[in-house]
Amino acid sequence: MNLSPGHPESTPPAAANTAPATPEVRPYAWFVLLILVGVYSCCWMDRYLMVILIEPIHRELQLSDTQMGLLTGFAFTVMYSLAGLPFAYWADRRSRTLVLSIAALGWSIATMLSSLGRDFRTLALARFGVATFEAGCSPAAYSLISDYFPPSHRSRAIAIYSLGTSIGIWGGLTLGGAVSAHYGWRAAFVVLGIPATVMAAIVFLFVREPLRGAQEQGGARGDRRYSLLESARLIADRRAFVGGAFALGTLTITSTSFLSWAPTYLIRIRGLDTAQVGMISGSVVGFSGILGTLSVGLLCDRLARRDPRWYLWLPLIGFALFLPFERLFFASQGIWTYLFYFLAALASATYAAPLFTVGQLVLPPRVRALGAATMLLVLNLLGMGGGSFAVGLISDLLKPQLGAASLQAAILWLQLGSLLGFACLLYAAAAIRRDIAANAAPADS
Repeated sequence: MNLSPGHPESTPPAAANTAPATPEVRPYAWFVLLILVGVYSCCWMDRYLMVILIEPIHRELQLSDTQMGLLTGFAFTVMYSLAGLPFAYWADRRSRTLVLSIAALGWSIATMLSSLGRDFRTLALARFGVATFEAGCSPAAYSLISDYFPPSHRSRAIAIYSLGTSIGIWGGLTLGGAVSAHYGWRAAFVVLGIPATVMAAIVFLFVREPLRGAQEQGGARGDRRYSLLESARLIADRRAFVGGAFALGTLTITSTSFLSWAPTYLIRIRGLDTAQVGMISGSVVGFSGILGTLSVGLLCDRLARRDPRWYLWLPLIGFALFLPFERLFFASQGIWTYLFYFLAALASATYAAPLFTVGQLVLPPRVRALGAATMLLVLNLLGMGGGSFAVGLISDLLKPQLGAASLQAAILWLQLGSLLGFACLLYAAAAIRRDIAANAAPADS
C-alpha cells in the first residue's frame, strides 16, 4: 500500500465510468477516514475548549454572558461560516488534502494564541483566527469521504467522521477542564492547541487525493467543473438540500443552546467546579454522541436502501425525544440530572450525520465541498452562533427578574427553534427521491 502524498489513486477507465455492482471499500479508505476523524476531533476540541472556560474567563476578564455568548457563538460562527465558502471553492478545484492540512495548522496556532487574550477584543481576535481556519476542515473532508466511499456506505462513513464531534467535545471539556483547574485557562489553550499541528502533518504525509466521482453510480462525473453561479443554482434547485440545510440550522439552535451552556449551568447553579463539570460533561456528551451518531448512521444506510426518506425521518424521530429529556434535566436532582443529560445529548446526536449525507447525495462531486460549506454556513449562523448567543442575551435580559434562574429559562426558550426544524425535515423528505434521481441523470455532464 502506497501511503505517500501527492499520488492520486490509479483507477482504470472502466472503473471511472461504471460503479461496481457490489461496492467494496478498500482498507486504505478506512485508514483515511480514521485520520479525518482525528482532524475533526481536534477541530471540535479547540472549539469546545472555550465552553468549559466560560466561567474562569468571565471572572478574570470581567466579561458579560452576552460577550461570552459572542465568543462561543455568534461572532465565532460568523467568521467560520464566511471563511468556509472560499475554502470550499478551493477544495472543489484543487487538492483537498492540502486545504485540510493548512487549515489544521492554522487553527492550532490560533488556539494557542488565545492564551494571550487580555480583554474581549484581543481574545475575540484569536478566536476569529480559530474560526477562520476551522472553516477549511469539514468541506474538504466531506468531499474526500464521498470519493472514498460509495453511496451504500456513505452515511456510516459520515457518521464515523462525525464521531470527531463527540471525541473533540469530550477532549475539550474533560482535558480542558482538568488543565484549567490545575494550571489556569491560559495553559489550557496552549496544551490543547498542539494536537492539531500533529494531525496537519499526518494529513499532508499520508492522505492521497482520490479521483473525483469514481464512487458514483451511472458514471464518474468528477471532471465536470461548475462556475460559482452554476454551483449556486444547482444547490438552490435541490429542495432536499435546502430543506436539510435549514433543518440542520434550526435544530442546532435548540441543541447548541443546551450543550454549550449546560456546563455553565452546572457550575453556576449546581455549584460544581470546572474539573468536575469537565469530566461529567465531557463523558456525557462524548459517549452519548458516539453512540447516537454511529447508531443512526448505520441505521440510515440500512433503511435508506428501501427509502431514502429515512435520512430525514430518523432525525425527526430522534430530535423529538430530545425536547422532553432536556426539560427533565433541569427538573431533576442527583443522579437523575446526569441520566437525563446523557439521554438529551444522545437524542441530539441523531440528526447531523444523516443531513450532511443528504447534502452529499444530491450534489455532483465538484459541488460537494461548496455544498458542505453552505450547510455549515446555515448550521453555524442559525444554530451554533444564534443559539449560543441568544442564550447569553436572553439570560442577561431575564436576570433582573429571575436572578440565577435566568440561564435555565433562556435555554428552554430556544426549544422553539425545533418546531421550524421539523417542518424543514418534512419539506426535504418530500423532495429527496426527485433530487437523487436528478443528480444521477446524465444531463448534468
